[in-house]
Amino acid sequence: MFNCKDSIDKLLEYLDGEVAPDVKHHLEQHFKGCSPCEEFLKQYRETAPLCRKALLRARMPREVADRLTSFLRDALRKA
Repeated sequence: MFNCKDSIDKLLEYLDGEVAPDVKHHLEQHFKGCSPCEEFLKQYRETAPLCRKALLRARMPREVADRLTSFLRDALRKA
């Protein structure tokens, strides 16, 4: 079974359909039983298309992207 950190670490692969069927099953079971992760998944699904559109217009510097990723992971650990 996956915990919150494992689930978030696999989120992008999950949404892109790049996880094995057993991993997909475990992730879906976790999302169904964990309201914070379920909410994160919902928000990510709504936000990702907006971000993709913005990326087409401008490139985020790698340093900024790395800092943002670190910030979000830290915030999830504290939640």
